[in-house]
Amino acid sequence: MKRPLCNHCQFPEQTCVCKFLGKPLKNHCKILVLQHPSEVKVAKNTVRLLSLQLSNLEVVVGESEADFAQVREQLQSVQCALLYPSERAITLSAPSEQANQPLIETLVVLDGTWKKVHKMLMLNPWLMTLPHVSFAQLPENQYYIRKAEQAFSLSTLEATAHFLHLYEQVSPASLYQALAGMIEQQTRQMPEHVKKRYLRDE
Repeated sequence: MKRPLCNHCQFPEQTCVCKFLGKPLKNHCKILVLQHPSEVKVAKNTVRLLSLQLSNLEVVVGESEADFAQVREQLQSVQCALLYPSERAITLSAPSEQANQPLIETLVVLDGTWKKVHKMLMLNPWLMTLPHVSFAQLPENQYYIRKAEQAFSLSTLEATAHFLHLYEQVSPASLYQALAGMIEQQTRQMPEHVKKRYLRDE
């Protein structure tokens, strides 16, 4: 039997995150999330939190070039960049350390495991032709209930929050609060022996 969902946050009622949500952030740079289909129904996916907290966000689900044909056409008329740590990526640092910040009207963020993201890139070589941005320093990973495949992995929410903090000087506090709330709700439902795998030492 399908679990009833909260009408607002669309999480199952027993893991509703509404009480952890702050006022939506008004981000000027559009965040365009290209989400792998396997992530859509993942209970711990953070894109759903972003959709509740950001005013300028679009999520497009797909994998193949055909899935993103319309997106590709739209991006041709805006200043865009892909958030991806390639060798040619422009690194963003603290606002006080940035001399010339690139103009980005739309930031493309890929949502999926590293394996799935790699496949999306292989199927969509046009993504690699976009300007790339990355971070000079990464914040501490706070999304510890989902195992990271790489030491430098951040959840989609964390990566987006850090970008907006650096690029628009937007406080990421409400985004991290929503993430912490989701983690609290998810761990509360876990059996004790499972919970111990994730809980950090105080």
